[in-house]
Amino acid sequence: MEYTETIRQIISRYDLLKDKYRSKHFGQHFLCDQSLLDKIARCALPFDDADIVEIGPGPCGLTRSIIGLCKTNKVYCIEKDYTLEQLHRNVLDGVSNCHIIYGDALKIIPQSLTPSKIIIISNLPYNVGTQLLINWLLNLRNIERMVLMFQKEVADRICASPCTKEYGRLSIISQLLCRVEKLFPVSRLAFYPQPQVNSFVIRLTPKNAEIKNIDNLQKLTQYCFQHRRKMINSILRYYYNESNIELILRKCAIEKTVRPEEISPLKFLELSQYLDI
Repeated sequence: MEYTETIRQIISRYDLLKDKYRSKHFGQHFLCDQSLLDKIARCALPFDDADIVEIGPGPCGLTRSIIGLCKTNKVYCIEKDYTLEQLHRNVLDGVSNCHIIYGDALKIIPQSLTPSKIIIISNLPYNVGTQLLINWLLNLRNIERMVLMFQKEVADRICASPCTKEYGRLSIISQLLCRVEKLFPVSRLAFYPQPQVNSFVIRLTPKNAEIKNIDNLQKLTQYCFQHRRKMINSILRYYYNESNIELILRKCAIEKTVRPEEISPLKFLELSQYLDI
């Protein structure tokens, strides 16, 4: 399907930035480079028999790229800003396999939209991107992959290795549950209006590995990274009633003097299985 209007023209025609408070509330920074939008959509291929879920279609730039790659796949777009309904009707007129759901993506479970496998593709709003990712990580059922754009600092945290300043809870949970790939940077100059930060596109592919007692792992990493410069032995003694902390650390082959940022995701997982929270 050929589109005659650019993203900037759609933004202008519907005056999407007339209300500065509204724009800030919805985290609206629109990626206007269609070639970049096409590139993001292609990074989610192959679609096979999966349905696509997009968060925050806005002026439909990424939506158009996704639809251009789809044949029989259904596309579900979750949009919080219900005032864009007329825009979506006009821009997507004649597109039968795209469905817009108006609501808060933080409250909508992607698996509730379709019984099929799901691929999530989104230029995530900066203000809720991290929480959305955590929600999906804790319920990866039927999710085949996620291609997501975050502000660069968040992408760095997701992909960080131990012994780096970016490494933390988000790195551990993401990397234990998914294979994480940094794909390419997106300059803030590609957006309208321009944000203050650059962005990065990453791909997360679930490992289909179930983590028992994931709540234990979340609490453990929360406790540890609140005190990331303290020794692990001191942190665990403060939070846990276990009398054999040093024995547990030895079983996990973790030195009692190491700091949280030096412990790998797999070692955190092993440690969480021994600690009763």
